[in-house]
Amino acid sequence: MTLWDWLLNPAGLTAHGFCLSWAPGLIALHAGSDAVIGLAYFSIPLALVWFVRERRDLQYGWIAYLFGAFILACGTTHLFSILTLWVPVYGLEGLVKAVTAALSIATAAALWPLVPRLLALPSPTQLRVLNAELEQRVAERTAELKAANDQLTEALAERTDAQQALARTEAEFRASFEGAAVGKAQLDPVTGQILRANRAYARMLGYEVDDLVGRSRMEIVLPEDQEADWADYRRLLKGQIDVYISEKQHRRRDRSPLWVRVSATIARRPESQEPFLIITVIEDIDARYKAEAELLAAKVRLEALVEERTAALRQRDLLLREVYHRVKNNLQTVDSLLLMQARKLTDPQARQALISLRGRVYALGLVHHQLMGSANLKTFDIAPFLQELSSNILESGDNASVRLSVEACPLDVGLDFAIPLGLLVTELVTNSLKHAFAGGAGHISVALRREPDGEVVLVVGDNGRGAFGGDDSGSGLGVSIVRGLVAQLEGTMTVTNEGGMKTEIRTPMPRDAAA
Repeated sequence: MTLWDWLLNPAGLTAHGFCLSWAPGLIALHAGSDAVIGLAYFSIPLALVWFVRERRDLQYGWIAYLFGAFILACGTTHLFSILTLWVPVYGLEGLVKAVTAALSIATAAALWPLVPRLLALPSPTQLRVLNAELEQRVAERTAELKAANDQLTEALAERTDAQQALARTEAEFRASFEGAAVGKAQLDPVTGQILRANRAYARMLGYEVDDLVGRSRMEIVLPEDQEADWADYRRLLKGQIDVYISEKQHRRRDRSPLWVRVSATIARRPESQEPFLIITVIEDIDARYKAEAELLAAKVRLEALVEERTAALRQRDLLLREVYHRVKNNLQTVDSLLLMQARKLTDPQARQALISLRGRVYALGLVHHQLMGSANLKTFDIAPFLQELSSNILESGDNASVRLSVEACPLDVGLDFAIPLGLLVTELVTNSLKHAFAGGAGHISVALRREPDGEVVLVVGDNGRGAFGGDDSGSGLGVSIVRGLVAQLEGTMTVTNEGGMKTEIRTPMPRDAAA
């Protein structure tokens, strides 16, 4: 027998339809079922590929391609099952199943290592610790900025006081020449030679009075300032300005620079108005310039601190948004894996357990989605959150005749309150959908209000037959979860059954809530 015959026409074998006695009903049943399964299996990889291409930020998107190849191979085996009803191509069918087996082993081998990584995703507690650390850093930076601002304010006040003191003493010091506390000098208007200087000016420059008199003022002014200095004096001599005032650097006897404020005016002869004397007052402002340099340095440091704090706040917002975004995306990945696993399960209870778990995962993801879009990344309005969450639970159910109404007051809450409250609504609404109506029409209401005494009241009710989790004893898993969440919120729960199940939960107002 050739390989070709072994694959397509093995001797002595008959088509699978022979085993079914060519019964039309059985043939149609097997062929139709395998065709529907094959088409469904072919559509799933397309959905996976489209999803991964649209969500390029998924960290483990490649596993979807592996799942797609495995599911596509499974669909092919079902198509071969249809073919072997009439044609005994069992060899070729076996090769397709062998490829499917290899892909299934590869998919399982790739999936198991991913489980620890998914479990390593940050928990809400870790996120709160990270947020607390960021808040502490911001508080420390704020305290440093306040201290720097206080120092700057004090320095500016000292500078203002110093300037006012200098202004008061300037008029008093001009009353005398020799005994003045500021430097005074009289210069020749033609040569710029110092004709007279007081002791204050001489001490300022490190000279004796006799050593200073007779020197040219150009020996005192720094070389780089001489040209501008002469230009200003020429304007004074020509009468273009009445008083010459300039802050510049003079050169001490030891050649070190000294910042001074020079005020000069011209004494003219009454008869000819010719200038015969330049009267100057020299003030030592070296300390002021050093103080201004220190203030400028303090200003630069303050600006750097402000920029650092601004950058830290931007980094905090960016980090928190990225964390919320990644948590939401990873929860969506978990939701997809749960959905794929649920579709493979044949046990109704196990399948329902995974579907319930998907609802809880969706509630967690929706909380992080709301926080990611909030302004302060700490709180969000619970009202639209409850509307979206409840609507999603209703749309995911099988009973399209059940109506839903949500009435929630505006209330800004944080993670500590939103997560348990969202899980409570998920459990209670899901319980009503599963057990209250038995496939018939009905109504589910969700209400959230603030009481005058400061409490927050959540009421979830239905008009169904009034069964809590299908267990009147109240010992089911759903009841345990609800009671645990109520205890986490430090609240109380009241359940009544009059014309339907009504669950009322009262909790203290969350600390970070705002109307």
